[in-house]
Amino acid sequence: MIDKQRAIDLLVQLVKAESEPDSDKNAVLNVVIPHLEKMGLTIHRHENNGNPAIFAAKGQPKILFNGHLDTVPRGTNWSFENGQVEGDIVYGRGSLDMKGGCVALLLAAEILIEKNIDFAIVYTTDEEVGMAGAKEVAGHHPEISEIPLFVICEPTDLCPVVDEKGIVQFKITTTGKSAHASMPELGRNAIVDLIERLNALTGSELYGKHRDDPVTIGIDIISGGTGMNVVPDEASATIDVRFPADYTNAEMLEIMKKLIRADDDFVEVELIHELIPVKSAISDELLARIEELVDGKSYKVPYGTEMAVFGKLNKNIIVLGPGGPTMAHQTDEWIDINDVVRAVGVYVELAGFDYQKTMGQILAVSEFHPGMVLPGPM
Repeated sequence: MIDKQRAIDLLVQLVKAESEPDSDKNAVLNVVIPHLEKMGLTIHRHENNGNPAIFAAKGQPKILFNGHLDTVPRGTNWSFENGQVEGDIVYGRGSLDMKGGCVALLLAAEILIEKNIDFAIVYTTDEEVGMAGAKEVAGHHPEISEIPLFVICEPTDLCPVVDEKGIVQFKITTTGKSAHASMPELGRNAIVDLIERLNALTGSELYGKHRDDPVTIGIDIISGGTGMNVVPDEASATIDVRFPADYTNAEMLEIMKKLIRADDDFVEVELIHELIPVKSAISDELLARIEELVDGKSYKVPYGTEMAVFGKLNKNIIVLGPGGPTMAHQTDEWIDINDVVRAVGVYVELAGFDYQKTMGQILAVSEFHPGMVLPGPM
């Protein structure tokens, strides 16, 4: 039986450790590493220019668990302190996304050691920015492609996620000609030009407003102009596009360029970030067993996880973790420790599955090969 108070104490310690994008990531690694060392795991640490990651393993792993230790910035206007506990609820930045899952991994690992079951854990940083830690581990551990099941422990209400949308984020900059606002005919208004191009995006058949729409196009940052009495000679907007695996990243960006008429002299398009769409190739039989175990159906999500990196090495991959994903990145982020404890039991059960029957099929879907180019940053 899992000690719930110990789970709370460990999560509070991890939540209080600095982990924002510009912080020293050693603080969070120094919480988990002593536990991994105490278990006697073989630990490979990758420093990666301030974005460290860990690959820890016992024997010949039959399952690999992944969690990221970094968080987005805390922000303001919180009602609770980082690591504050109210009953079974632990508050704080990263409590849900995804230090709760990371704690579940540690507690599950202790049980797997007692049961003498081989497994591996990957802890990364920089997931919230560029996924540098995941890329570093993927580049140094090709053996990941041979592990029968890869579980990313992001919050999913403990139901398996098997499909993630891709992401293309780009900046549109329009140029015009400045003039006195009283004589607009002497200038060319870059803001008006930008608005017309953005209207072409929102008026397209692809445009969706809901996360379940096949494609969503978010106009998230817009700027332009220098004064109230000057025709603006430059304007820009930053666009976020989420799309299914029916498209490649290059295809989706090309569609966006055509919609905004990017082939003329008055506009430039700059790709900022991208993640590939990912579909798990987990067998129907294994997925059904997991759904039965967690008493929940698989589903797809509109956001990206490190599945976009590790899914290139091992297609037998799912996202499965404690807590509801809609609370991620929000003010007063929280997780119920009972969800963390339940996740521990699920992870232990998954590690006990017999994967030998489907091993050949699992290895057949792996696309890893030496020298593979991993996807770009989020």
